[in-house]
Amino acid sequence: MIKQLVAVCLLFMVCEGKTQSLSENELKAAFLYRFSQFSKWPPPPPDKLRFCVVGNPGLYQAVTSLLHSQGMEDDTEVLELPNNEQISRCDILFLSQQNRQQTQYWLEDLEQSPVLVVSDTSEGFRQGAMIGLIADANNLSFRVNLTDAKRRGLNFSAHLLKLATEVR
Repeated sequence: MIKQLVAVCLLFMVCEGKTQSLSENELKAAFLYRFSQFSKWPPPPPDKLRFCVVGNPGLYQAVTSLLHSQGMEDDTEVLELPNNEQISRCDILFLSQQNRQQTQYWLEDLEQSPVLVVSDTSEGFRQGAMIGLIADANNLSFRVNLTDAKRRGLNFSAHLLKLATEVR
């Protein structure tokens, strides 16, 4: 299982041999960043890629730090959303540890919007997230709902799809 994580990190070239020292939120931030690089939005592409994080202040900080370390401050913005009032500003929405009702609350206004929704629960993935980034024991893996992504106008690279544990 650790081998899979290391292989994914090496392929994504984010971890640079530091997998032992990265926290779960730092790994999730790295995956989120790479998901954005291996995704294509419908025309016109976003002028500034906006990452929105719900329910995980540690992940918000990790994404902010990662983007800063990559020199991406001018091209990206990270928002921590306490409610769905600003959800229309998001290009990538990460829902952390949301239950069924909470997930429905966040997704209700995004039915046809080209927002890449990532969840860290299986339930969130089943309810409409296009990517389920799931942590268990010593493994961090992801599933892709390609059908829903395409319906919303998003496309993923073949490299991303090859690494997914499940593609529907």
